[in-house]
Amino acid sequence: MPPSRPAKQEDLPTDDALFRSLIGQTATGIVVSAVETGRLLRVNDAMCRMTGYSERELLQLSFRDITHPDDVEPGDHFLRRLLAGEIDTHTQDKRYLRKDGSHISVRVVVTVVRDAGGSPACYVCLIDDLSTYVRAQEALAASEERFRRMVEMGSDWYWEQDAQLRFVELPGFQRRNFSEQNAIGKTRWALPDLGPLPDQVWRQHKAKLQRHEPFSDFVFLRYNDLGELRYLCVSGEPVFDRDGKFKGYRGIGKDVTERVETQKAIEASEARYRMLFDVHPHPMWVVDSETFAFLAVNDAAVRHYGYSKEVFLAMTADQIRPAEDLSRFLKAFADRSRSYRQRTWRHVKKNGELIDVEIASFNIEFDGRAARLGVVTDITERLKAEERVRDIERRYKSFVKGRKRLPSAPSGRRSRRVVRQGRARTRLSKRSGTPGS
Repeated sequence: MPPSRPAKQEDLPTDDALFRSLIGQTATGIVVSAVETGRLLRVNDAMCRMTGYSERELLQLSFRDITHPDDVEPGDHFLRRLLAGEIDTHTQDKRYLRKDGSHISVRVVVTVVRDAGGSPACYVCLIDDLSTYVRAQEALAASEERFRRMVEMGSDWYWEQDAQLRFVELPGFQRRNFSEQNAIGKTRWALPDLGPLPDQVWRQHKAKLQRHEPFSDFVFLRYNDLGELRYLCVSGEPVFDRDGKFKGYRGIGKDVTERVETQKAIEASEARYRMLFDVHPHPMWVVDSETFAFLAVNDAAVRHYGYSKEVFLAMTADQIRPAEDLSRFLKAFADRSRSYRQRTWRHVKKNGELIDVEIASFNIEFDGRAARLGVVTDITERLKAEERVRDIERRYKSFVKGRKRLPSAPSGRRSRRVVRQGRARTRLSKRSGTPGS
């Protein structure tokens, strides 16, 4: 007779009912999968929502089918360790492929369920959607990066001075290879290892500070601890107490050496290119891309076209073209799909002479305006020479063709034989007194 049970004890639900009750009420994805194939045997609604598949669709797939290709191999490595009993559980962040082709970031905790004999029976996986967490982390990282960039762009160090304009604090100064201790207690113009700067510049700066005025972007030179001459740019504002008494200055500083040297290099480069532009043997000009106005012309253009530089700069590029070429010209300027082009045009000089030219043009920015730089080659004589060559070729071909139509002359040996026969008949006719046949 079976043992009696307490009157109030209720029957436990079946394993299947208990499983579905537990996994159906959680936001965590729960999956049971086969050990050998990785095929999904059971999934809950949360897993279906994460992946966009229905339960029936998921049960036709394996974990490999829904795992991002880049995340398959690392997962397989840990599954082998689980099966070998080296670890009990494994947690991994990975990506699953959704039904719509997008991917979702998840955190997977997987363990092996073993049968009574200790053999692996199936995998059980708990899967959490990390999309919100990943987005929050990306937003935080982006925010930190923006803040860091703002600080870096804003200044390299902070400084404070007392009422006698002596430095009392310079946090961050050492990061730029300057000793903070060598500056504490000194005014800016009394700092050691200053670079050359006109006395007038220092006098103007001192006067502004003595008037307790704010200042910005004051640049001076100083050698750092490595012996490098650096350009330092500082800005500051006066500090007053509640009673309006002057307490000193505070501000920020930045090492602008690279910016200054870059600017100097740009200015030197522009000067070199301007010189090359001016002395170039070919006509060159810069034309406004919107108005077609000549913005710059070199001496070669002045000489070749006959206009003075002043007149050239008062003209537009369409004014040196024949009227019948204007529609093509407008279409060419409207096309900005390529930064470099080479075209053949016809131009009209000041004296009315029509010339053929080849222009290599480049899209550039000139004084803040979209423009085109043109390098002009006059090909008029070349085209004429080419036409003369073509004319000679046509005449030669015509001559050869005419010669072929004439009857062919007898060969040399045959013609000599005919002459000899004629002479013999003449002599015979003279002897016989009869005319030659």
